[in-house]
Amino acid sequence: MTEVRKKEEYDRETEDAGPDGISEDIEENEEGFSFRGFCEEALPLLLTAYLFIVFCLYPFYLKDGYTDVGKEKFNFYKVMTIGGFSLILPLVLACVSFRVKENIGKEGGAGRIFSGIRLSATDWAVAAYGVSVVISYICSEFKEMALWGEKGWNMGLVTQLAFVLSYFLVAHFWEYEEKLLLAFMAAAAVVFSLGLLNRFSIFPVEIQGANSSFLSTLGNINWYCGFWSVLFPVGFILYWFGEEMWQRLCGFLYTLVGIATGVSQGSNSAFLVFAGLYIFVFCLSFRNAGRMKRFLELAILFCAVCQGLRLWRVWRPDAFDYYSGTWSDWITLSRITLFLLAPLCIVYLLFCLMSKRKKADMKSFRVVRQIILLGAVVVIGVYIFLLVLNTRIEGGIRFMGRLPVLVFSEQWGSARGATWSAGMEIYRNMHGWRKLTGVGPDCFAMYLYTLPDLAKSVIKQFDGARLTNAHNEWLTVLVNQGMFGLLCYGGIFCSAVVRYVRLAEKALDGRRKYLYIFGLSAFAYTIHNIVSFQQILSTPFIFLMLGMGEALAREGRA
Repeated sequence: MTEVRKKEEYDRETEDAGPDGISEDIEENEEGFSFRGFCEEALPLLLTAYLFIVFCLYPFYLKDGYTDVGKEKFNFYKVMTIGGFSLILPLVLACVSFRVKENIGKEGGAGRIFSGIRLSATDWAVAAYGVSVVISYICSEFKEMALWGEKGWNMGLVTQLAFVLSYFLVAHFWEYEEKLLLAFMAAAAVVFSLGLLNRFSIFPVEIQGANSSFLSTLGNINWYCGFWSVLFPVGFILYWFGEEMWQRLCGFLYTLVGIATGVSQGSNSAFLVFAGLYIFVFCLSFRNAGRMKRFLELAILFCAVCQGLRLWRVWRPDAFDYYSGTWSDWITLSRITLFLLAPLCIVYLLFCLMSKRKKADMKSFRVVRQIILLGAVVVIGVYIFLLVLNTRIEGGIRFMGRLPVLVFSEQWGSARGATWSAGMEIYRNMHGWRKLTGVGPDCFAMYLYTLPDLAKSVIKQFDGARLTNAHNEWLTVLVNQGMFGLLCYGGIFCSAVVRYVRLAEKALDGRRKYLYIFGLSAFAYTIHNIVSFQQILSTPFIFLMLGMGEALAREGRA
């Protein structure tokens, strides 16, 4: 009887609704919802696949060993990006059209077309940077070069716009998934391990053209270090804020390998990253006792790894395959980290004891942070003052005149004195609107060699080698994209670091605390590139990391 009653009720409801009403609803579901659902589900999956290829496969691609490695890496990136975007962009257009149609259908009509679009400060900065690159290209006298960029570097208009587009695709159409970071860490850990082994004359994989200036599957140590500066903070920060055992274990192992390859790879720029990261994380660690304990553990780990490498070099004295006198050579032989290890362990044990007795009130320790920050500012200020004074005084300050580190000359900072001076001289020689728009994307060298006196000096300084950038990213951007481009580019990283760290600080738990990773990666990349440059093994990665951070920051407000 119950089944008969239910059937009669169903028949009455069907008659009231009418057969046309039902079929129309089903058609609308099948034709509208299913296609839109397919697009909105497929798009994040394709973006995830693209991210996986870039972070997990691209670093390992080699065609003919280290022969033309920069060119071959770029060709792979170009094919991968064109292929990926050709699949992704049609779905983006479909999703955007659905969203526009939905907004028009709401009360307010056409006036609501863009009502759902919310752009952050970082979004605006990236968009403005894209505009600055286009304007710089239009105004450039070297359009053929500006389109793709210098041979072997390829940082021209097309590549720069690919960075901008990849950021927006990930930031606005990708669904954040923290497990993907583990895949990134696994791939980077293999790259770092190969780099570490290569530095100590162990070659698990034979690569054509190998020498002391090339590491792992990336090539030149400066390019290797650029990649390292973007990916190393991922595990470092995961260990620092991770609360689950698997997070801390993965972060610990990753950081151990990252520190080992960072201090041994040979490029001094890694030590800027170490200093910047440790100071930044130290300042953030005053939020609670647990994070301060993790910071102290990371400091102890750094010293322990350096001493482990020293023992390795004592055991195999001829294994270290790099120049003597470099910072990497010095720190892997020095006992200074051994002397730091004992006091750090004592401080750590005392802090653990205080925490156990619940006497570790972090607010009362904040004066220590102020003292250390003030000390760091004073040291930097005194160094700059002595550098300027010692350089300007004829013969130098007494007892300091012969110290290369205190004389700003062409040789200062591994010839950064020469490259920075060249960049500043180029900008000084630019006139009118060119100071605002620049000479064109990746046209630093093209303009430099039109200045006879400067070109002659650079050719002499670098034995005829072509100087393609200032070895300072922001100075190079100033020359290539002008003041407008520099302000936009600086705005990208300043806004990202401030916003991501601030949002992470507000997140007591949940996924937003992962914003620390993206904020600190942007910070490390910026610090590193004070003495380095945009290149195809670091800049694509940082724009994607910024996009991932933005996607996470948008959760809950989009």
